[in-house]
Amino acid sequence: MTEAIRRKIGFAAIAMLTTMLFLLTACQKTPPAVPELPDLTIGIVAATQPMGTTDLLAGFIPDDRVLASSTALAEFNKALMDTLRKETQRVYTFIPYVQGVDPTEARAAGRNGALTHWTRVGKDMKVDLLIVPQIIDWRERVGGEAGVSTSAAVSMDFYLIDVRGDEGVLISRSHFWEKQIGLSDNLMNLDTFLKRGGKWLSTQELALEGVDKMIQEFGL
Repeated sequence: MTEAIRRKIGFAAIAMLTTMLFLLTACQKTPPAVPELPDLTIGIVAATQPMGTTDLLAGFIPDDRVLASSTALAEFNKALMDTLRKETQRVYTFIPYVQGVDPTEARAAGRNGALTHWTRVGKDMKVDLLIVPQIIDWRERVGGEAGVSTSAAVSMDFYLIDVRGDEGVLISRSHFWEKQIGLSDNLMNLDTFLKRGGKWLSTQELALEGVDKMIQEFGL
């Protein structure tokens, strides 16, 4: 094979690779921008763990769910508020604990019992919008950053409710479910693996990824 032919083949390969990269880039869809929330008063209640269907605003409770300890809940609530204040530069009205939905009240209100309950809480707080975090499943990491026998996993929901009208309106829901898996189990996970510093996260660290997702999806 002559040198001229080698050059032609090399140029053709480069051109083909460039075309493929261009097409791949063109096919990637830019996610729609979430409009930023207007300057309204926002309240947030401490994360609760729904114990039955009357507590739920959406979704379901898995049969094999694991509850977070009171210590883990307190740590998460503090980290949640710290992250919100730092990342959004907004002022929030925070209630550390709110009694859950009363089953009798929920049945009387019908399928919107939980929404009615949280709307009243928001009105009592004298806010325009209310954020309700609910932890569905909380599984602690067994092991350390370098290696685990059981990786962290968490399932949670954040609800954004407009409480200004006579009846509350559920504006948005941010659902987060994640169980960390090793790079050897999924090579497509390389980008996430690197973002996490190549270590096994604790459940608290994993849950804060859900907080970041919520901030983006709610336009905070």
